[in-house]
Amino acid sequence: MRARVSGQDGFTIVEVLVAAVVLVVGLGGLLQMLVTADHAISTTRLRQAETSLAREVLEDARGLSSTQLTSAAIASALQSTVPQATVSGSNLVVSRAVSSSGSPTSFNVSFAVCELDNPSDGYGSHSSAPASGGTWCPDVASSGTQDSNPADYTRVSVTVTPSSRSTPTVQQTILVYGRPVNGPAVTCLSTSATCPGPSVTATSGSSLTFNVTTTAVATRIQWLVNGNVPPSEQIPAASTDPYAPSGTSSSFTWNFPTADGTYTIAAVAYDSDGNSGTRSTVVVNLNRHQVIAPTSFSAGWNDLTGGAELQWIPSVDQDVLYYRVYRKYGSNASQLVATCGNVTGTSCADAPEAAFAPPDPSARPNPCTSSAQSYTTTDYYWVVGVDSDPTTRAPRESTAQSPQVDANLCDHQPYAPTTLSGTLANGQLALSWDAPSPAASDSWNSIQAWRVYRWPSNRAVQIPGDRYQLVGNSPAATSYTDGSPDPGGVQQSYCVTAVDTHLNESPCSPVLTQ
Repeated sequence: MRARVSGQDGFTIVEVLVAAVVLVVGLGGLLQMLVTADHAISTTRLRQAETSLAREVLEDARGLSSTQLTSAAIASALQSTVPQATVSGSNLVVSRAVSSSGSPTSFNVSFAVCELDNPSDGYGSHSSAPASGGTWCPDVASSGTQDSNPADYTRVSVTVTPSSRSTPTVQQTILVYGRPVNGPAVTCLSTSATCPGPSVTATSGSSLTFNVTTTAVATRIQWLVNGNVPPSEQIPAASTDPYAPSGTSSSFTWNFPTADGTYTIAAVAYDSDGNSGTRSTVVVNLNRHQVIAPTSFSAGWNDLTGGAELQWIPSVDQDVLYYRVYRKYGSNASQLVATCGNVTGTSCADAPEAAFAPPDPSARPNPCTSSAQSYTTTDYYWVVGVDSDPTTRAPRESTAQSPQVDANLCDHQPYAPTTLSGTLANGQLALSWDAPSPAASDSWNSIQAWRVYRWPSNRAVQIPGDRYQLVGNSPAATSYTDGSPDPGGVQQSYCVTAVDTHLNESPCSPVLTQ
């Protein structure tokens, strides 16, 4: 007999149908996700386009006159400035591309415009329409103390929606200064009959008189020196600033300050509501005298660097080109310090020439008994300023000298800071150290500042070449934060020194490599 066929393999029709249903359900869910994502992307693109259009329309609205900033007139006024815009009633219809592909989308732009009153200048009567022809905002009171221009601001709101649907909607609002006119303008400020007034150079005298012309009679005129109200000594007796002019032409007098330099004189006019128009300015160059010498000068021997440290406060004059430092060692003739011949700052250092022997530290009494004790040959330093001669324009060295200071007084180095640590966080290195106690072997000596040195870690410190920062004017300021502790990715090392009141400098603290 032939054997019966058994164990037939394969899927039944029911199984195939179940698998097909599962596949269709899964594809349906995926399709729904794609539809939802596409709708979200489309909505986001529309919202972005609406936001950009709203900002563009509002910026263009800032340039309209107050009579155009009304709900009835604003759409027509903006049509020529907004590209691809047409007027539909009191609205704009604007065509904009939403994506790089596809046809442009049409947007409807509607406006809400109303007037606001600033109560700080008086609260106007709002029983009638504003002078611009617009309407008052709903939150403006209907009555109050009258002022001459109650419509201080115009509130413009823009609502943008797609023309083919109601969502998404974007609304933005701005305030536009709504006064139809500004205050009186200063059309002329001059020391002569010429307008506009040219720059003035004064090489003599004690004052200047300025003529002022305004577009309308001002309630007050304010004049300024370098943008500020002048101090009382620059305002003549019996005069005021601001002052009340009697007509559109008036004048004021400026008493010169002590210091020479360049000054900007300005005049601005105000009406009774405090509104001002365009101001005018004149530049005045004062060059009446040689540079007034600095009133404070410091000099001292620096045992760490092997030279004299020199510091001074700047001259009060603002037209200083540079400073020159002179030295007189013992009975020698005075001589210009070679390293301090054209100093644009207020400090320099002297590495003495062979003819001028440096002080011998071993010859000093230890400790020094007085801060004014001179122990060897005197070594005087002083500074003078250089400006421009008003006639030749050549550099002119002043004959006025700062106080002469002996750099060869008895003084020992202060002690070095005893520790130095650092904390690195957020790309910054916070340094801190401990002040030595006592400060120095000289009992009267004290620390006035600290110096931070920084150098690449792959070499030794070079003093004074690696001097990085002067810190504080007090021994209490024992910290400093370096905002760029690894310039160019190069690891740095640090040390700190103490500087005493005679500008002598201690040895380095322990070195920190971070």
